[in-house]
Amino acid sequence: MKVLLSEQGYVVSYALEGDLLDAVEMAEPADLSHFEEHFTAYRVQDDVLVFDDAQAAAEQAEAAKAAYRQQRQTECFPVINRGRLWYDALTEGQLSELKTWYRAWLDGTNTQTIPEKPEWLT
Repeated sequence: MKVLLSEQGYVVSYALEGDLLDAVEMAEPADLSHFEEHFTAYRVQDDVLVFDDAQAAAEQAEAAKAAYRQQRQTECFPVINRGRLWYDALTEGQLSELKTWYRAWLDGTNTQTIPEKPEWLT
C-alpha cells in the first residue's frame, strides 16, 4: 500500500495498487475497510498506520459544522436576504423575532442547534 502523508503525518491519500507520487510504502492496517472509510484520521506512528480518535472526532465535528452551514445557507439566508420592501412590511415584533432567529442561526456552528423558524415566516 502506498500512502501520501501530510506534514503532520496523517494520510492524505492512498493507493492499494500502483503508484502515487511522493507516497511511501506502508503495510495495510488490520481493518482495511475501516481505513478506507476513515483514512484521513490515520497517521504514521513507529512506521505503522494507526487510527487517531482525536483526529476523527475533529473531522466529524468539522463535517457537522459544514452540514449546518449548508442548511443555514438554504433555510436562513433566502429569508434574511430579502429586500427592503419586505422588511418595511414587518411589524416591530416580527422584526425582533427575525433578528433573534438570525442570531441563533449564526451561533449554530457553536451550539449545533437548528433554530425554530418563526411561525409567520413562509
